[in-house]
Amino acid sequence: MTVSIAQITDLHLLADPEAALRGCVTTARAAAVFADLKQRSPDLLLLSGDLSEDGSPASYERLRNWVEELGCPAIAIAGNHDQPQCLAEICGRSPFINGSVYTVRGWRIIALDSYQPKRVDGWLGAEQLDWLDQRLAEESTPTLLVLHHPPVPIGVDKMDAIGLKDGSKFLELIARYEQVRLVLSGHAHQAFIQCRGTTTFLGCPATAMQFDQAELPAGWRSLELEADGSWRSQIHWVPASSALALNQ
Repeated sequence: MTVSIAQITDLHLLADPEAALRGCVTTARAAAVFADLKQRSPDLLLLSGDLSEDGSPASYERLRNWVEELGCPAIAIAGNHDQPQCLAEICGRSPFINGSVYTVRGWRIIALDSYQPKRVDGWLGAEQLDWLDQRLAEESTPTLLVLHHPPVPIGVDKMDAIGLKDGSKFLELIARYEQVRLVLSGHAHQAFIQCRGTTTFLGCPATAMQFDQAELPAGWRSLELEADGSWRSQIHWVPASSALALNQ
């Protein structure tokens, strides 16, 4: 049976819903994406970091309200702009999944934490990599990994300089496990795709502004996972003007 997943990333929400970030009203753009998702009813929502720009409780409460209205389980991970403790306090209970491993219809979803305090780049660290090694050795179920910082160079110097600093160790680890079919990331504010062995790496556009492409609207990625390990994916663009009232 197919698993329908929506990935949204880099919302950069602010306490003031009408405030702009670099000319972008991030709340309006995120609201448009959630309105679009309500029409599609995904089985699972992946929120891959930089959910808030200012780390404010108000921004996370707004996010929580949207997820509750969407009505599906959600996995939320911190990006470099987030405040992990505040995120965990507000988004650490249902419908958010409390835990790093989620199994659904023949797939394992594993969330990784690449956040570093007061740094823009990412780091997994030896302890978390050892933990991941143990989880992947447990079973050969088709697996999707999600983290904020891209673990592979994407060919954009500004972004590669602030990617996952221990990405080479991560890549060496997962290369030993053919069941790792997908690695999803955010942070780059753009879509990309790379294939290495049996693993495909996918970047996702932001709901906030896109990197060096201010004219583009909010974006998100849909995935359909099959029990045999195959998958399909698509990028969706959502103009802010298409936002619907989420409380009706």
